[in-house]
Amino acid sequence: MDTQVVNIQVFGRTLKLTCPVNEVESLDLAAKDLDNRLNELRHKTKLMNSDQLIITAALNMSYELTKQKQKNMQLENQFNDRLKKIQNLLDNVLNSNSL
Repeated sequence: MDTQVVNIQVFGRTLKLTCPVNEVESLDLAAKDLDNRLNELRHKTKLMNSDQLIITAALNMSYELTKQKQKNMQLENQFNDRLKKIQNLLDNVLNSNSL
């Protein structure tokens, strides 16, 4: 897989990262999202310490990811339940027609 060195700006800092070529755009979007979150957090809170801001932003993002994973799991379970009901209905129809 081809990689590319990318300069990313986050919170006034430039980071040089190696990234798969086909993921450069996604990495750039993620960096912009993080930068926006950090700047927004700085303006909303009294936190001025960069470490506190970064940890708070990371916790917020981790929380959002955890909630999304839970939601996805719930949707997957609902989908599987509906699929089983459809399979049972089909089995019943096929069995009743074979008599």
